[in-house]
Amino acid sequence: MRSFAFLAVLAALTGAAVSAQAADTYKFNLHNKSSDYVINGFRTYENGAWSKNWIDFKLKPGESAEMDWGSNEGNCVVPFKVDWVGYESEKFSVDWCKVKNIYMKDQGFSFD
Repeated sequence: MRSFAFLAVLAALTGAAVSAQAADTYKFNLHNKSSDYVINGFRTYENGAWSKNWIDFKLKPGESAEMDWGSNEGNCVVPFKVDWVGYESEKFSVDWCKVKNIYMKDQGFSFD
């Protein structure tokens, strides 16, 4: 009887851990690693249109911001664009299921 109770508790705890992990959203950090450029926009392309600007602030060189899709559903590969103060937007694409950090640079970007 004890082993059954132990297994029931273990199963409940395991289920809770899996549910919490599955419910996690696509969160990442946006890092401005440029030398002079200020980021003032971040948009994603879904359903044939660009989203509203995700940010209502300016991300200066050396600064970072936590970003969150607010969901873990949909396509993993979604284009995005970054708006820069005084410069045209740049468009990119990345696998959001694998991204934890995006590093915007003077030219291009990297991620991990």
